[in-house]
Amino acid sequence: MDKLKAFFQNKVTKIVLMSICAVSAGGLILGGITTESINGLIVAVGVVISAVTALIAYIAGKVK
Repeated sequence: MDKLKAFFQNKVTKIVLMSICAVSAGGLILGGITTESINGLIVAVGVVISAVTALIAYIAGKVK
């Protein structure tokens, strides 16, 4: 898990991810999606990631 965390904290990785996010958001806006919808989607993705992380932590605690 530490290697994955280190990968996403890498400066180059952050720049690439932000570039992809900006291009994706631009495409969605040009396609007619509102910025409120995009913000809601970002929040939803964050909630899903948090839920998966909590589930993994719970399972890892039960396995030990």
